[in-house]
Amino acid sequence: ELFQKISDSQKDPDEMHRRSIRDEALLDSILQNLNQYLHDEKGILPAQRIFVVSASLMASIGVKNEDEMYKVAPLKPKDLKGSEEEKDTDGDKILNKVSLALKARNLPSEKQKQITNALRNTLVYNNLNKKMPTGMSPIAEIYKKIYDELRPAYLKTNVNDFTGRLFNVMNSWVDVPDGGANDVVLTPRYVTNLMAELCEVDMNSYVWDWALGSGGFLISAMNIMLSDAYERLKKSPEEYQRKVVQIKRDQLLGIELLPDIYMLAVLNMILMGDGSSNIVNENSLTEYNGNYAYKNKKFNANVFLLNPPYSAEGNGLIFVKKAFENMKSGKGAVIIQDSVGTKENARDIKKAILKNNRMIASIKMPIGLFKASVQTSI
Repeated sequence: ELFQKISDSQKDPDEMHRRSIRDEALLDSILQNLNQYLHDEKGILPAQRIFVVSASLMASIGVKNEDEMYKVAPLKPKDLKGSEEEKDTDGDKILNKVSLALKARNLPSEKQKQITNALRNTLVYNNLNKKMPTGMSPIAEIYKKIYDELRPAYLKTNVNDFTGRLFNVMNSWVDVPDGGANDVVLTPRYVTNLMAELCEVDMNSYVWDWALGSGGFLISAMNIMLSDAYERLKKSPEEYQRKVVQIKRDQLLGIELLPDIYMLAVLNMILMGDGSSNIVNENSLTEYNGNYAYKNKKFNANVFLLNPPYSAEGNGLIFVKKAFENMKSGKGAVIIQDSVGTKENARDIKKAILKNNRMIASIKMPIGLFKASVQTSI
């Protein structure tokens, strides 16, 4: 690891960018192969695949402390014996390891329960735990493949939005009701980074996203915040570590309605740095009240990042209106359909937004940015 860091520090930015592209291509290939395997050989339903892969990945990487020693050791494939006894199945063992990992990461107890409850039906109460003629259960065979192929890719590649990539390669994994599949799209990393920079994110920013998706915006913001904190506080390691904890625990918040995508976002934030405390599984427009996820206190956002569902009212501008109404000051960057500027149904929403806010700039984006090939601007 040390020699790799030395090598990386000597490379120019262009070479690091090329390496990142190679890493993303490698991850895409592994994910496509895994998806084919789950579909063709295991017959896992699309709605279950996210849960199976998320749980297996969390169980396979374990949790380390500051000294790089395991607090929760990874679950080894050989530990899955194919037992069909109650509470001792392979699915139970994977779920138990996930539960220990969530606890070790100090997630709020309510969130721990929410995640384990969401995973239990897929991991435990199905036919994936029945022992096959091979002596292994289907869930054990899937786990071994993820352990042997996806786990090394996570540990070795330099991919910023890991599960966002997972979703983008296999967006057929998630069933989106009412034909709204185009509403669930990955915003490319260079766009999420740009939008966070436009909003002048720094270590003291409080950042939220009202249509979270896989969490890519929060990951970009978190990386900028941590980098800024390091530059400002590197002469005081104790103060820097306190700020790191504060950023991850208190200064990032995202709201996501769809349970499968919510699970992706939680996994993404855990894998990319543990800023998952304030990921909320609610309807931004009708349920969310502007508070932290697990305490009755307002989240004082001063940065708003968003790629809204374009099928929502005003082509998604309703999210902008609602979020800004809950902010006292700050900046927002939103990637929106160009046509929203001409549509009659968005006029009242635009007027309401501009009553208390001003637009600084509009930046036209490439036509092929999203699979739906809509023309967008920031």
